[in-house]
Amino acid sequence: MMKRIILLIIVTCLAVPKLCAQEGLNVSRLFDGRYKKETNAIEVLVKGRKLEPFQLTLFRSLTVKDAPKEFERIEELVTLDGAQAIDKETGMIGGKLYYGFYRLPPKNEQYRYLFFRNSSLRQVESNEVTVVYMEGYATLEELKQMFK
Repeated sequence: MMKRIILLIIVTCLAVPKLCAQEGLNVSRLFDGRYKKETNAIEVLVKGRKLEPFQLTLFRSLTVKDAPKEFERIEELVTLDGAQAIDKETGMIGGKLYYGFYRLPPKNEQYRYLFFRNSSLRQVESNEVTVVYMEGYATLEELKQMFK
């Protein structure tokens, strides 16, 4: 599982121009440009040909460092969207969400996934929160195989 997380974060290093956030989700507020000028945040959007090998049409991620109040806000938004997931895997540390993998209801015949990790809850890791949203035709099993 850690290998998948690491590979997802590596993919976030690819950047292209900003597009509209995913509609109808609470986490869409995270991709509204709010973090664009923040020095402690990295926002990534990938769309188009670069995603074709992965059978994805949209990849968005946000990593925020050293901002505990933002970590709480982000966790709250992810938890709200996670409540509508049709499949999920979560882990908690100290009553807070450490990680979450959510398969959301499909939109326009495409699968939708939301991944979350709060590394600040483990003192051996960096003090950051990462949210990844993906849309496309890849099943969860296919994504797991790609990111092994």
